[in-house]
Amino acid sequence: MKGKRLLLLGLAVLLALGATAVVGCGGSDEQAKADLAAAIAPIEAAIADLTAKGTSGSLDVAGIKAARDAMKEKWQAVIDAAKKVKGADVKAAEQAWNDLDAAVTALPDTATLMDAAGVLMSKVPAFTKVLSDLKALTQPEK
Repeated sequence: MKGKRLLLLGLAVLLALGATAVVGCGGSDEQAKADLAAAIAPIEAAIADLTAKGTSGSLDVAGIKAARDAMKEKWQAVIDAAKKVKGADVKAAEQAWNDLDAAVTALPDTATLMDAAGVLMSKVPAFTKVLSDLKALTQPEK
């Protein structure tokens, strides 16, 4: 009888530990998604700011390059957070940034905003697609 009690107690402890591990994993995944969402927010704000400046006519190539420089660390935070989220395409995120960065770097300082827009429009859609895909991963599953 004592042996059965010990066996049942041992099983209860194992079940409790197993349940804790499962809950911990879920929490970790949710935290990773929350961290990714938090990392994405400043990028979205920077894009909104650039869009507003572009439509108001107060943006120039120097402003585009400054915005790129300011976003570099923020994008690295997105990549770092994405590495912890299941299903995140980190390579696509890195490539989208590298392509956009190279396009901005290649812009001559004397380029007009229209010239800059023409060059960047080939890279911006891929960047925003990656951003959108990563953001989708942060949404609760249905």
